[in-house]
Amino acid sequence: SLVATISLLTACGSTEVTSQNENFKGKVPASCEIPEVVAEFAAQVPESKFVPTDWQAFPDTDLAAVLDNNGIACTYGIQVAEVGGTVLWTANAENIWEQRKASWIEFGETPIDLPGIDETAAYVLKEGTESGEMHVWKINLLINDVWIQVGASFFQNVEEALPIIKAAIVATQ
Repeated sequence: SLVATISLLTACGSTEVTSQNENFKGKVPASCEIPEVVAEFAAQVPESKFVPTDWQAFPDTDLAAVLDNNGIACTYGIQVAEVGGTVLWTANAENIWEQRKASWIEFGETPIDLPGIDETAAYVLKEGTESGEMHVWKINLLINDVWIQVGASFFQNVEEALPIIKAAIVATQ
């Protein structure tokens, strides 16, 4: 079952990811309780913590692609206030990045060069209202052959997202 799969993902040690490029090696975090990621969410949304989630992934979604690829999906924030975000990590096994990229572009994601990060590629989705409140904000990045997706409802710009993105990258080293 999906719950058993997630339990296995979160209970084992770090999953070493062998890249298609022999010079790079990353890892998918084994647990969502990553102090650096929790701290960066809490810096922007005070009292944020890891929120255990019983994922029910629909087919042909990023979440399904990540979970089907032995990845991990983690939500952080304040559950009762429904404020926070989700980070997905998975290996770029069987070129999953290229498979998902077409759907990101179709839904309006655009390429971006993240300041201070040496990513292979990155795409950002920004949708908001005229008042400036963001309803959808997501970034997909590929670094060391690990696909990371960071999504949150409270980001207004890339600069606000960078500390969480950098903590998510640190979790792969």
